[in-house]
Amino acid sequence: MKIKLISKDKPIHSNFSFSNNGFSLSLLEKINSGVQVEVDRVPKSAWKYVEEVKKVKKVKTKGDK
Repeated sequence: MKIKLISKDKPIHSNFSFSNNGFSLSLLEKINSGVQVEVDRVPKSAWKYVEEVKKVKKVKTKGDK
């Protein structure tokens, strides 16, 4: 799933593990910079800092090519 930081005013300070391989400082830094990041899992207590990025499916209309 893809996640992003809800607010740059509230960066993640805890050592949450978003990967099945364990803690990754580079992944945490990417999240805190505001970049959308692909993660394996999100700890329950981290949901107050991040939100899931949903894919929006574009619907074609008659005028679109």
